[in-house]
Amino acid sequence: MSNRIDPMDQGMLGKIDNKVGDTKATPKVDGAADNGKERESAPARTSETVELTSSARLLQRLDKTLADTQEIDLARVEAVKSAIASGDYKIDATKIADAILRSDSSLDSAR
Repeated sequence: MSNRIDPMDQGMLGKIDNKVGDTKATPKVDGAADNGKERESAPARTSETVELTSSARLLQRLDKTLADTQEIDLARVEAVKSAIASGDYKIDATKIADAILRSDSSLDSAR
């Protein structure tokens, strides 16, 4: 069995963008980087700016969000593994189906 991974298109990025938050503000970067040293002899530079695409801003926010996520609860993982192995883990198919439908519905409304 194999899974095909399709590249993300702009539509998918827009859906993720709606989940992560507003990325409308365009961050600007000053072309004269401050490296902690004064450049007395350097000629004056004109200000340069870099504007990030919405996809790049979204990827920045996703990276920050992932960095802020909680670590995996290994004790919980072991408890679930043990319950599955012993046959005590019960799956509520109705609850799973409802969650999938809610997720699908929220993605449709984000379009």
